[in-house]
Amino acid sequence: MARNAPPPTAIGRFSITEILGRGGMGVVYKARDLQLNREVAIKMVLAGGHAGPEQLARFHAEAEAVASLQHRNIVQIYEVGECEGLPYFSLEFVEGGPLDNRLKGEPQDVKFTASVMEKVCRAMGYAHSKKIIHRDLKPANILLTKTDEPKVTDFGLAKEMDSDEGHTRTGSIMGTPSYMPPEQAEGKAKHLNHLADIYSLGAMLYEFLTGRPPFKGRTLLETLEHVKKKDPVPPIQLQPDAPIDLQTICLKALE
Repeated sequence: MARNAPPPTAIGRFSITEILGRGGMGVVYKARDLQLNREVAIKMVLAGGHAGPEQLARFHAEAEAVASLQHRNIVQIYEVGECEGLPYFSLEFVEGGPLDNRLKGEPQDVKFTASVMEKVCRAMGYAHSKKIIHRDLKPANILLTKTDEPKVTDFGLAKEMDSDEGHTRTGSIMGTPSYMPPEQAEGKAKHLNHLADIYSLGAMLYEFLTGRPPFKGRTLLETLEHVKKKDPVPPIQLQPDAPIDLQTICLKALE
C-alpha cells in the first residue's frame, strides 16, 4: 500500500469509513465490524506488501504488547489478522480523539490535568508491572473518550523490559524529541527502562501546566540538543499560578 494511496473500502469483514491517522510505520482506519456491528480502529503497516522484516517485527511486537495489557486506560486490542497477505489488528475505537487536539498549546484546567495524568500514570504503572515500556508517550498517543477518560495507545515502539530486541539498533533515535529523555535522544534506545516513560509523563504534565513541552527547538536536531544538554525552565516561571504540588511532581519526573 503506497503512502498516499486511497484507503481500501474494506479489510476482511471490516468496512473502512475514514483514515484516523498515519505514523512513521502504520496507518489507522476507522471501520465498522460488520459481523459484530461495532465501530473499531484498524491498524495496518503503512508499507503494506513492501514492509521489511524490521517493520513487521515492530508491528507484531506492538500487537503482542497491547494484547498483554488489560486496563481501562489502555486501548484494547480485539484481534490480529491478515488480509491479502497484509497484517492488521483491530482495536477499541475511542471517539474523543487525541489529547493534543485538546491541549492546543494552552495551560489546562487543574482538575482536568490532575484527573487525566493520574489515570495515564496508573495505566503506565500497570504496563510497567507487566514489564512493558512504551517509549513514545506524548499527547498524540493519549486518546480521550467523550467523557474525558484517557486511553494510552500506539505501542509501536513498546519494548519488553530486559529483552534484547533485534529491531532496535544502538545509535538509532526512536520516539518524539520533545517528550523523550536525554538517554533516548542520545540514541540509547536499547538500554531504556521504565524511567524513560516516567520522564515522558513528566514532559506531558509540563505541557498541561505551561502550554508547551519542556523542550521545543526550531528544528528536530535543535530539540534533541536541548533535551540532551539543557534543564527545563521551571513551570512557575512560565505559569506562576500552576499548583506547586503538580510542579514538584513534574520536575521530579523530568529528573
